[in-house]
Amino acid sequence: MTKDLAPDLAGLCADIAEELDEVSSSADGDEMAYSRGGAVFARVLGPRLDVHLPADIAEAALRTTDTAAGPSPGWVRFAPTSSERHVLDRAAAWFQTAWRHADK
Repeated sequence: MTKDLAPDLAGLCADIAEELDEVSSSADGDEMAYSRGGAVFARVLGPRLDVHLPADIAEAALRTTDTAAGPSPGWVRFAPTSSERHVLDRAAAWFQTAWRHADK
């Protein structure tokens, strides 16, 4: 099995954001932040995705590989070391979940 060390999280999130309603994005250097209703719900910096998830989902997410607690409660840092399909599916699901809960 071949592992790609840097999945394209920036491209994945940009593509998903185009399909979702009420998403704003802003760049700060190399970091892209995504918000809805003024609330930042995701940040992408290189091979790392930080998402703000509801507490129960964040707790479950932190039990999966390549994750760590983010800078504040509810934030999950995902830094995958493979771009296998299930890894990108997980990133997409967390991005969409964070978006869905951003304005609540």
